[in-house]
Amino acid sequence: MIVHESRRPVAEIAERDVMACIGCNDCMLACPLPQSSEVMIAELNAAVHLPVITSPAVIDFVSACTQCRQCVPACPADLSRADMVLYNKMKVEDTIPNYTLLLQVREQVTPSPWTLDDLTQKLLDVALFKSVDFADLRHLLLKVTLRQLAPGEVLCREGEFFDRLFIVIYGSLEQTQAGWRGERIHVLVLGPGSFFGEMAVLADQPEAYTVHAREPSVVIEVPKAAVRRLMDTSPVFQARMDELYRSRALWTYARMPHVLGGLPEAALEEVFRAAELRPLKAGETVIREGTRPSDAFVVRSGFLRVSAKSGDTERVLVYFREGDVFGAFALLANEPSHPYTVQATGRAEVVRIPGPHLFQVLSRYPQARTALEAGALQVEHTVRATIAYGPAPAGGKRDATRVAMSMEVLVEKGLAAGNEVLVVDQNICTNCQSCVDACGRRHKYGRLQLRGLQVENLLFPTACRHCEDPVCLLCSVNGIVRLPSGEITIVDDNCIGCGACAQRCPYGNISMHPVDPPKEGFLFRLMDLLRGGRDRERAMKDLEPSVARKAVKCDLCAGYDDYACVTACPVGAAFRVDPMKALQQDELLVGLEMRRRGA
Repeated sequence: MIVHESRRPVAEIAERDVMACIGCNDCMLACPLPQSSEVMIAELNAAVHLPVITSPAVIDFVSACTQCRQCVPACPADLSRADMVLYNKMKVEDTIPNYTLLLQVREQVTPSPWTLDDLTQKLLDVALFKSVDFADLRHLLLKVTLRQLAPGEVLCREGEFFDRLFIVIYGSLEQTQAGWRGERIHVLVLGPGSFFGEMAVLADQPEAYTVHAREPSVVIEVPKAAVRRLMDTSPVFQARMDELYRSRALWTYARMPHVLGGLPEAALEEVFRAAELRPLKAGETVIREGTRPSDAFVVRSGFLRVSAKSGDTERVLVYFREGDVFGAFALLANEPSHPYTVQATGRAEVVRIPGPHLFQVLSRYPQARTALEAGALQVEHTVRATIAYGPAPAGGKRDATRVAMSMEVLVEKGLAAGNEVLVVDQNICTNCQSCVDACGRRHKYGRLQLRGLQVENLLFPTACRHCEDPVCLLCSVNGIVRLPSGEITIVDDNCIGCGACAQRCPYGNISMHPVDPPKEGFLFRLMDLLRGGRDRERAMKDLEPSVARKAVKCDLCAGYDDYACVTACPVGAAFRVDPMKALQQDELLVGLEMRRRGA
């Protein structure tokens, strides 16, 4: 069977897995789709070697597959059966006949002027999709929405989250930005072939501009999961999106006023001209103590741990975060080696500036060196002072609170990645469970449990943190989405109960509940109350895999004017806090002012 070059990687994985498969069918038992009961793994394995799949059961199953990957951990032979299904899915999609695409006009849906093949051919002329395989691009269009806009109609608003890639195919759109007096400032006109939203898809960022139609226009709206899949199946598209992300991220970051301590704009542009955006994984080392300085770095996102050896032990000195510059001090002072090690605590990004290039720019702009030393290098002075004299002693009347909300706790425990994190002061809490009951009454399913991370007197319960960079937010059926206002929520009508989002959440803050909960008698509820809810939790875990479930999580009471858990607390022990704001304070005072919504 002839395999197109763009599909060879996934085809090779699928064929290798078929040869190693032991035929136990565990992957199909783990699949949440109802179609999985109508097909055996042997049929899917056999379909890998077929040029065209004709079995109705196999077609139904692979068409319904959402690539949730629940089959992967179930395989006792440690095979990636999701790739096998993806390869079969691509072959099934190849056989979908050409048809007229639908066009959404506000609340109405009508036939569009384009067929599937016509629009695929048209998009091949768009710079973003140049050299992408026709079949791969055709598969992408099976997941998109064609949207027609009237003149003046707003497509998205500045500061809101949309997590979609938009491509203009007809008419024109205008990007505007709010001025400091609230006026709208013209930024750019987007004509046919233009696109935007790539930063929202790749970096989970809010839209930087408000976009509205200047005339009757049609745009293609591509969901995040579809973009990610095309990146997986098309190396040329992957490379283009990566390069686009690097250039756009550097371009926007270089123009932030706090970056590099107020360097002159001309010097800043030259510095970033040779800069490189470097993504980091958790634990990845950027600078190692004792190595020779060669580059300067600016933190674009995430947190980096700074440590130094003291005898046989290594102690944490401080944490670098967005906007911090490091490595430049050693370069400018011509030091022989770095006095500290810098590692990423989680997913992060740094901008690497080659040392020779930095010296060239500073030689042309003498005032830039003064600005750099006066602003951006202050954080390095702090690090070196900590190395020389040790950390500043803790103290104050709320020392326990300071420890709980310290940089080390917030960063190392993952709290700094969240927004509006729920906190319970255990010095005040009476364990009345009013917050848990209020959550259950408002949302039908309880989304809160009074257990989780305990630091000194503060408990950070098991409740969604609404992270800045949510790893759960990649669902091909839009079962979990981020609202334009920023809250992450489950869409009950879309959720198929695969549990992929629950597995991706690193904090265990998404749970799977049965669609029809088991009946509980009075005796069960009484014993469960006495055991602190452990019986119910165990009963949920022991449900048969065939029981239909759906994901449940905190959505910050979206649509309500208050947080049910905070409002219901009779003693004011529960409150919500933005960890990033806490990091900007010397200490977080646990007072009534922190317990109001929006504090």
